[in-house]
Amino acid sequence: MSENRIENHIESELEREEGHVDTRHHNFECENPDKNLGCDLGIDVAG
Repeated sequence: MSENRIENHIESELEREEGHVDTRHHNFECENPDKNLGCDLGIDVAG
């Protein structure tokens, strides 16, 4: 039996004032750099 509940995904005024946390910097971290190219492998992906 499922529980009756309302899920509200609309941001509150407080959340709107805090702004968005940018987590994209993890996409640019380099764990294993190539010995010749470094971290920029020159691969562009549409997205």
